[in-house]
Amino acid sequence: MEKRPFLDKNSKPTEQMLQSKFGETYTYYENLMNISDSFSKDWNFSKSSGWMLKVHDKKKALFYLIPLENEFKISMAIRENERKAFLDHDEFKTIHDVINSSKKYREGYALRFNIKNEADFKIPGLLIKRLTTFRS
Repeated sequence: MEKRPFLDKNSKPTEQMLQSKFGETYTYYENLMNISDSFSKDWNFSKSSGWMLKVHDKKKALFYLIPLENEFKISMAIRENERKAFLDHDEFKTIHDVINSSKKYREGYALRFNIKNEADFKIPGLLIKRLTTFRS
């Protein structure tokens, strides 16, 4: 069961709090923040999820980051042209099934990843890095 550490609406996460709750996965969080440096970042509170970070270009989300205990979840929607580019690229071959089976919403195709270690981070990190070039 996922433990969501930031459920108090009156206590927005700080870097120190994130580092404490993420543990070893804080490194991957920092990496994501560096990859998405040119995008805006806003913490939003949801009754169902607690605090989550929206990384966006002032219009649409690049991804959402949901803090968990010793891990975090990344949720994103990729557009049709991005989906095609990822499916055409061998670098993302290991997640072609995930991309092909993703549900289509108005915002795009939904992808979700739980980041617990370096292996979990590798492909989502590459996806987000590539998305930043598509959306810049």
